[in-house]
Amino acid sequence: MFRNKNKIGKLASTVMASAVTTAIFLGFGNLAQAEGAADYYEGKTVKIVVGFNPGGGYDEYARMIAPELEKRIGATVIVENQPGGGGLLALNRLAQSGDDKTMMLASSESAALAQLTDRPGTRFDLSKVTWLGRAVVDTRMAMWSAENPERTFEEALATMKSEGSRWGATGLTDSVSDATAAMAEALNLTSDELSIVLGYDGTSAIALAVVRGEADGVVVSSTSAINYVGDDSLVPLAALDRERDALFPDTPTIFEVGNLDEEGERWMDFRSNITTLGRALVMHEDVDPERADFLAGHLEDILTDDEFIEKAKDMNRPINFLSAADLNKLIQNIFADLSDKRKAEIKHVLTEKFIR
Repeated sequence: MFRNKNKIGKLASTVMASAVTTAIFLGFGNLAQAEGAADYYEGKTVKIVVGFNPGGGYDEYARMIAPELEKRIGATVIVENQPGGGGLLALNRLAQSGDDKTMMLASSESAALAQLTDRPGTRFDLSKVTWLGRAVVDTRMAMWSAENPERTFEEALATMKSEGSRWGATGLTDSVSDATAAMAEALNLTSDELSIVLGYDGTSAIALAVVRGEADGVVVSSTSAINYVGDDSLVPLAALDRERDALFPDTPTIFEVGNLDEEGERWMDFRSNITTLGRALVMHEDVDPERADFLAGHLEDILTDDEFIEKAKDMNRPINFLSAADLNKLIQNIFADLSDKRKAEIKHVLTEKFIR
């Protein structure tokens, strides 16, 4: 019995030593991997591409993130503006680049809509790109011209049904026209009751047209909308989500005031899921996993840092981080089990039915 105990003790010691050796080996392996990615970026130039002109929200977010990332990875991090096609041209280039030192702060919302509606020239697949994390999600806000007498959603809706209304947008699937179309469909409006006029040069131009009374309304992000309410030039009618936006706590959601039926709720939930993709950092689909994890980890550190969040908040640029894993799940939910019939219906409503 005593000898068996000795054998058992020796066996246990051997197993323990083996486990410790394995743990040390794995630990050094992980350290080597981390150092490998760190060495790859150390002293190099890393780009954050923005698919819009300097000065807008995407540009500001990228320029807030760049110096923080630079400090963490020891690279020179620059912001490069590549305007065109609502950011889709830059995303096309990124998706086909094979460049592990370039990421993009993308309008994931617009990209998903372009893919869903088979927009010509779309040469990316959001289920394959490398997601690094979301910086912010902007609730879509329905805004109404202060030149009109209506001040509530119910009053504006009554006017739309009795007199019709014109809503501005830049182009198809620009996150303005399609959100407006989804809202109209959810409310069971006709194209005579709500029509969408394309061709404006950005949301600022649309907002100016609404201020002047040339258009009745516009759907914009909450971070843009906040710029138009200080002087009472635009009236916030509703948040196009199930929850009120932090920047507009007194503005009801469309679920509160829209009297939506089951199909209407389905439309708004579908569009809200796309909105949830927000402004996210992405890379091409074949990025070395070690490098992707390295960058994603540092970006998460930045976008969850209390001091950084507070600084961004002071600039009216809220941070709402979402991990790469959660973004991948969201993409799968949006595109999974999407029948040809449903996809055709989405394309018709978002790109044809209400466009004038």
